[in-house]
Amino acid sequence: MDEKRKGEIALALLRYDLTQNEIKLNPNDINRRLGNAAKATGITIEELREFSRSLIEELVEKVFGK
Repeated sequence: MDEKRKGEIALALLRYDLTQNEIKLNPNDINRRLGNAAKATGITIEELREFSRSLIEELVEKVFGK
């Protein structure tokens, strides 16, 4: 399995997980979770914030329409 396919599967699983659980929009909670994830993964908090924002916006649009 190539890296592109692994990424597609990971994103699909993340989308599934977010739709099955609550998305908490408390800024303090989000910043803490992103900070912890950045430390654990070595991904910058800016990249994680951008990724999270686009994913959450996508899911909100799916629920409420464009």
